[in-house]
Amino acid sequence: MSVYRDTEKMIKVHGRISSANVQPVIWCLEELGIEYERLDVGGPFGGNDTPGYLAMNPLGLVPVLEQDGQALSESATILRYLMRRYGGHPADPMAAAQIERWGDMSRQHIYTPLIPTIFWQTIRTPANERDNAAVASAAGVLRQSMQIIQDMIEGAFIGGDSLNLADFQIGSLLYRYYELEFERADLPGLRAYYDRLCDRPAYRDFVMIDFMGMKVPGA
Repeated sequence: MSVYRDTEKMIKVHGRISSANVQPVIWCLEELGIEYERLDVGGPFGGNDTPGYLAMNPLGLVPVLEQDGQALSESATILRYLMRRYGGHPADPMAAAQIERWGDMSRQHIYTPLIPTIFWQTIRTPANERDNAAVASAAGVLRQSMQIIQDMIEGAFIGGDSLNLADFQIGSLLYRYYELEFERADLPGLRAYYDRLCDRPAYRDFVMIDFMGMKVPGA
C-alpha cells in the first residue's frame, strides 16, 4: 500500500469519529493509505461553532477536510475528491457517473431513513416519545433500497473486486444498519458483503464504532 507524504499538502479532517458522516471519509483515507490528521470536532467536543470553523463550513457540520490551504465540507463531496485524486476513480464522465449515482442514491434512500430517522428514534429518543410509524416507514424504504444494493454487488464489493466510491458511501452505513434494532429484509448477499467489510481492519477500526454511548435515558 502506497502512502502519500507530501507534508505541505497534508490532509486534516475535522470531525469526531463517532459521526456517521466522518467515518466513511476516515475509512477511505485509511484504505487509500493517505497520511492525515483528524481533529475531534462536533458533538461533545464542540469547536464547530467558532468563526474559524464556520469560515470553512457555514453550516457548522462535520466533517471538513483541509488540504493545501483549501477546505471541503459534505462527506459525499470529500469522498469524490479523495477517490478522484488518489483512488483511481474513472476519468471518463459516464463511467464516473455510473458509480457516483449510487452514492447519491444512498444519501436519500439509505442515509436519510437510517440515520435521522431510525437511529435518531431508537437511540436519541426516549421510547415513550418514539415515532414508531416513522420507524416502520423508514424500514420499508430500506428494504427496497437494500434489495437494490444487494443486486449491484459484483465480486467482493459493489463495483467488483476493488473498493470504489459507492462502497465507502454505502458500506459505511451497514454497521448501524445491522446493529440497530428494527425489522430488516433477509438479504444474504448484502449480509455476506457486510461480513467481508467487517474483515477489513480499517472498517473495524473506523466504522464499527460503538454508538450505544449516545443512547439517551429511556431509549
